[in-house]
This record gives sequence, C-alpha cells and structure tokens, in this order.
Amino acid sequence: MQEVQAVIFDMDGLMFDTEKIYYQAGQETADALGMPYSWAVYEQMVGAGDEEYQQRMRALYPDYELLEQFFSASAKRLEELLLNGPVAKKDGLLEVLHYLERQNIPAVVASSTRREIVDHLLKRLEVAVYFKAVVGGDEVPTAKPAPDIFQKAFSKTGVADKEKVLILEDSKNGLRAAARANIPALLIPDLLAPDAEMKEKALAVLPDLHHVIAFIENRNE
Repeated sequence: MQEVQAVIFDMDGLMFDTEKIYYQAGQETADALGMPYSWAVYEQMVGAGDEEYQQRMRALYPDYELLEQFFSASAKRLEELLLNGPVAKKDGLLEVLHYLERQNIPAVVASSTRREIVDHLLKRLEVAVYFKAVVGGDEVPTAKPAPDIFQKAFSKTGVADKEKVLILEDSKNGLRAAARANIPALLIPDLLAPDAEMKEKALAVLPDLHHVIAFIENRNE
C-alpha cells in the first residue's frame, strides 16, 4: 500500500457539524416566506454544489420567483449563522490534526463553501494553524462532483504522487469528485448512510474521524 504523505479535508459535515446549520437557514427562510420545506427536502440537497442545488430545488418548486427569494434570503441567513452562531467541531478532528502535525504530514482544506467563510471558520474554531493551504468553492470553475477542487488542493500538498494523498469526505458528490481527480478517499458519513456507489468509490468507510489515525498508520507500515 502507498504511504500517506498528505491529507485533504472536506469541511462541511466532515470537520465541522455545519450541515444542520444549512438546514436551519433553509427552514427559517422557508417558514418566513410561507414556503413548504422540511428535513426530507434538505436531505436531497446534501453534498450538492450551488448549481446542482438550485437545479434540484427548481425541480421541486415551480414558483421560481418565490424560489429566488428563498435562495437570496437563505444564503444571507446561512452566512449570519456560520459567521456568528455556534459551530461545533466534529468528534475526533483535533485528534487527527494533532497526529498529522506530529507526523509532519501536511493537511489541506478543500471546501465547496466560499473561501472567506472557510477562512473565518478555521480561525474562529482555532484550527487554521494546522493547515498548509485552503481551497474554497469560489476558487475553482466547477463544483463537486467535478474534480477541480481536489485537483487544486492536490497541487498545494507538495506531493508528486496522487496515490500518496488521502481525501477525507462525507458526501457522495465529494467521493465522485475524488474519484474523478484520481485521488484515494475515505468516507466518514455524516447525515446520510452510504449507498452502494459511495462504498464502491471509497477506499474505506469509517465511523468517525478517530479511526483515521489507525487507517493511516496501517497504510504507512
């Protein structure tokens, strides 16, 4: 097996427990607009990039004028919550980051979220110091499941061989992007249980971040 020389982290649902915040922003906005919305609707959007998300929502809601109001207001509310509201680290995150630091294995963030918000959250939750580089969703032309963000993140690792880099993901689109970038990925599920495609694309499915350390050590033996 190839030695792990760098790790690329997704952010939402992988590093931070933010998916519930995304849902909260949508539900509060929908309630204010008198628009039907639910957790079942939100689940269909998990892991989608902005363009795919909007396409899926338009398929569900024929009132495009109301939907545009929803997109604008929910984005504003989401930013308020992410910038100022409580955001929890996922269990095991600090343990993994401390381990990588001790082993001199560089870490890079590759998040579909806008770079400004990513930087803010990394600093506010006091983990920015552990990362060699950050790539935000607004810094690449095409969102996941396109491979762009992971290709750019890989270029910042300083590693020559993609087989020696490990991506940590929680979503189907993230795994699809990793596969298209030809970079091995671990799946640490967040809200949704992995389906057959996710299991096939993942190098392994781990219950939480705590198990990442043992996986890397076994791979590096």
